[in-house]
Amino acid sequence: MSTTASTLRFAVLAAALAAAVGPGRALAAEAPARGPALAVEDTMRTEVPPVLVAAPRVTLDEILARVARGEAHRDSLIRDETFLVSIRVVGHTGEGQKPQLLEESVEQVWKRRPGQSRSLELRHWYLHPPKKQDLNMDVQVSAGDDMSETIVNFAFRPESRHEFTFKIVGREILGDHLVYRIAFEPRSPLSLELPGGTVWVDTRDDVIVRQEIEFRQSPIPLFVRGIRRLVVERQRVGDTWVLSRVLARVETTIPLPRYGSSFDFGLQFTQYALNAGVPDSVFAHPAAHAKQGGR
Repeated sequence: MSTTASTLRFAVLAAALAAAVGPGRALAAEAPARGPALAVEDTMRTEVPPVLVAAPRVTLDEILARVARGEAHRDSLIRDETFLVSIRVVGHTGEGQKPQLLEESVEQVWKRRPGQSRSLELRHWYLHPPKKQDLNMDVQVSAGDDMSETIVNFAFRPESRHEFTFKIVGREILGDHLVYRIAFEPRSPLSLELPGGTVWVDTRDDVIVRQEIEFRQSPIPLFVRGIRRLVVERQRVGDTWVLSRVLARVETTIPLPRYGSSFDFGLQFTQYALNAGVPDSVFAHPAAHAKQGGR
């Protein structure tokens, strides 16, 4: 077939295919199937104009003042309280050691204003009964007649705030309110006996709900090498925040009988009854006592 005839035949075939496809549609060479085609969309963009906030931010001094007022208000709401405190001691908690529960006790505590408190030991268990010379090593907790829980707010009390410096290290939204994280440390580098740490302040009630304490120096350097990250937590009972638990790890300079060179202790506070009315008979018991100071 000549070139002219081939060209003519191809033109006739192309015209027939164009008529079959329909007017206005372009032809393309047949390509092998490659699966479904995906559409690519442009990235959506938007801009929000800046908003100028005229209201001043709450200062650190104002936050500290609110905490002092909130803690004092929390204290004033409690006329009397009863609770159980469970104390556990776990020995041999150092690296590579196998922790072991050594001691557990449960006490019932009653408190009533003004200046009345009583503790009754309900149970005390030892893995190994202590020898006479070891009795002074027992971990004991004294429940005084104060409701202020100074173990939580000692650095934020008006009479001791001048001994510490404070810094806001975080703000977190919890539900419908704000929680501040405030770090504190002794103002003087010579005040080695004072601890530092971080607290979580709930702005709904302006009270401290959690605290992590760090000691720059051991309170008893002859026997205790250090106390690692003492943690204090509160729980909400009704409308009032009260102690929930205290956790700490103690490292000793020399291994102690039964405890080893590192041990943990924990306090758990449960079964609270606030302002339920403690009868006079509780404090008329011979074991009743009135101690000064907070727990």
